[in-house]
Amino acid sequence: MTRLTALAALALLGAPAGGAPAPTPLPNLVELPPESLEVQTIGARDVLRFTSTVANIGAAPLVVVSTRTSAASAFRSTQLLGARRVPVPVALRYRRSGGHEHFHLVGFQRYELRDATGRLIARDRKVGYCLGDRRAVGGERPRWTGNCGRGTPGSLQVAQGLSPGFADPYASDLDGQSFDVTGLPPGEYVLVNVANPLRALRESSYADDAAAVRFALARPPAPAGIAFLQVLATCRSLRC
Repeated sequence: MTRLTALAALALLGAPAGGAPAPTPLPNLVELPPESLEVQTIGARDVLRFTSTVANIGAAPLVVVSTRTSAASAFRSTQLLGARRVPVPVALRYRRSGGHEHFHLVGFQRYELRDATGRLIARDRKVGYCLGDRRAVGGERPRWTGNCGRGTPGSLQVAQGLSPGFADPYASDLDGQSFDVTGLPPGEYVLVNVANPLRALRESSYADDAAAVRFALARPPAPAGIAFLQVLATCRSLRC
């Protein structure tokens, strides 16, 4: 076989000329800066609410398939990378309250409230996430439109994903999208959102997994006395 014939054969097989296998396309998760920040007064409590959004701008979908042998056993999760299934250390839990009658992927995002110097004040209590193609950011045909086993806590398999060109927003009125800021003094603070914080899921880049908002919290004197905030900056990084 001549060299020209060998190169032609490799081209037909889709392999690079050096003979090495082509790299598997990966998703690339991007955390967008938190949106819709507001302080709500609920009874005697002040609650900071916000919307968080993760988009996939990579060359492949993020797909997580969780399976178990019985309804009483724990799930084992894998990430689909082309034809391969790679085990990933993520947990899946079913929640029966707060309008969340479905399975949740635990720890897909992390929320942190920090002071102006970067000191951690509070960390989220979010139960988990059901991934899906819920907002187009360049994509045309959503594939992952399921509900993560809603109403079927005995499911033995749950598949969820986020296609390239789609985002999954979690609105400010959903459970877990808040921090209690009662008693927090006036001043500047930073809300930080991080996707895939433990890097349990494989991506082509982890450099854009964090975003933040710097805001000023104000507390007017009585009789109004209602706390409010002003957004000062949005940043595509941990610091803002």
